[in-house]
Formats: sequence, structure tokens, C-alpha cells
Amino acid sequence: MIRRTCLILATLVMAGGCMKPSMPMEAPKKPAPAAEMKKLERMVGTWNWTGEMVSPTKEEMMKHMPPGSKEPQTAFAGTGKGEMVLGGTALHSIGTFDMGEGQKMTYEEYMWWDAKAGKYRNWSISDWGEVGSGWTTDCKDCDGFCSKADAVDAQGHKKRFEGCMKFVDKDTMEWCFTESGPMGKMSMKGTSKRQK
Repeated sequence: MIRRTCLILATLVMAGGCMKPSMPMEAPKKPAPAAEMKKLERMVGTWNWTGEMVSPTKEEMMKHMPPGSKEPQTAFAGTGKGEMVLGGTALHSIGTFDMGEGQKMTYEEYMWWDAKAGKYRNWSISDWGEVGSGWTTDCKDCDGFCSKADAVDAQGHKKRFEGCMKFVDKDTMEWCFTESGPMGKMSMKGTSKRQK
């Protein structure tokens, strides 16, 4: 039994010695951030934004509300901050959305380059229980980016987001997006200004 075990081990050692490793046996080196991450550096900084509901209109929303209801809010505002993290391999953003009636939503988002897919991957979460993930690509028609993402809210309802943002100048972004979900389709547009 011992002799047989020794023979098996010797055979394995000899066979291993004849095989060449597929990669050099050196200590791994930390890769540099993807070159595509440089494009996202334009979003680094602190931002204030204002936006408005494009559709449905205030009048369309009132048709579906009980008599005597307050007029729905159609103008919104918020803040955001973007910074490169993990050695420049990801853009981390955090901010707030004005949800009306004194309520706010806080969100966090990460965006990084997915070399296999050839586009940016993004992941987000909010303190209202929404979790989403999607993709971001260079905008074909403007100096900016377009995104598509799927999300699930705290009640398990699915949502779909699509939108674009373009740079007007180094301190100004214009954006628009559409959300499709349990409340139907809603579209918003707005402007983000870098804080000086």
C-alpha cells in the first residue's frame, strides 16, 4: 500500500514537472484603471440640480386623484457628489432627491468599466428600498452618456429607467429620463450645476 502510494505521487510529480504553466509564475501586479474611466472624471465634484416632470402633466395627474387633493409637485431639486474610488477603478456617487411634502430620498451609485461588455456597468441603492443595476454608454448624439437600468422597489415592483445626460460645459449637465413602473410612464428633465 505504501509502495503504491509512493508510485502514484512520483508519477504525479513527474507529470507536473513536464507540464508548462499557462501563465508565468510571478506575483500578480495590480492593473491600472481602465482608460475609459478617464471619461467619468467629468462627473467628479459636488452638484446641485433642478428638474421638472414633463409627463404626465399636472392636469393629467389631477384627473386620477381624489377630489380635494393637493396639486401634485412637478418641480424637484437635489444635490449630488461624485468621486473616484478604489484607485480610480470606479465612480462613486451619493446624493438626495426631493420627493415632495418635505421628504427626501438618498441614493448611492457605483459605475465602472466592464471590459468584457465594452461599456460601463452601474449599480445603485436608495434609502427608499430601491435597488437597480444597468449599463451606461457614450451618447451617439451628444457629448455625454446614455443609461438603461432595471430596478426593484421596496414592495417588489419592477421599474425600468432610460435616459441621457449631456455636458453643456465643464460645470453644467442637462439630462432627461423616463421611468416605467407600477405608476405608468413618467418623464423628467433637468439641469445639474457644479458647486464652485
